[in-house]
Amino acid sequence: MNARPCPRLTRRLARTWAEVDRAFSARIDGLPPEEFSCRNGCFGCCLGLFALPLPEALAVRAAWRGLPAPVRRVTRERAERAALRSAVLFPGDPASGLLDPNRSEEADERYFESVAAVACPFLDLPSGACRVYEARPLMCRTYGLAIRNVSGLAAEACPLNFPGGAAERALDTAFDAAELLVLDQAVAEAAFADGLPAGAETTLAHVLAGTRRA
Repeated sequence: MNARPCPRLTRRLARTWAEVDRAFSARIDGLPPEEFSCRNGCFGCCLGLFALPLPEALAVRAAWRGLPAPVRRVTRERAERAALRSAVLFPGDPASGLLDPNRSEEADERYFESVAAVACPFLDLPSGACRVYEARPLMCRTYGLAIRNVSGLAAEACPLNFPGGAAERALDTAFDAAELLVLDQAVAEAAFADGLPAGAETTLAHVLAGTRRA
């Protein structure tokens, strides 16, 4: 995965992250502690890999480059181990670390089920902190709250949040799927304007573990 200067993407991501962070804070402001458990050191959401848009992957990689050398080494080793263990099922090109845009749903499910218990390579243990927190992907920034669409909940909130009879609170605080899609599209357009391939995806392990690395 070769890095390249992406000025439009860098600016667009900074605006998008700020907008999502503000929206997240506004949604949880005033929630009682018993309804919302997200906190420093809680890292249940940091287990399992997911399809990561290439623009965000490059931002994570840039943040990784700014870490101290010993931390970079440990993080890369963990990423390489995760990628190697799941290489047989990886539905894409392990050399570049890019997922096949034409992969089947069945191949996707087999792979991501096989890595559901894999800790994110950027997770610091035992502290539970994210080593690239300021550049964490949008999926990480929105996790904890539900996502709703016109039919109801498209994605559930973290099971540690809104326990018991607080289901209506989960819906009230949910992100709107259409609004998130608009943000995703804006990032994709900035990436394409900077010369990145449209629709390319990878994982947080393959951000560092592809053999064609910069």
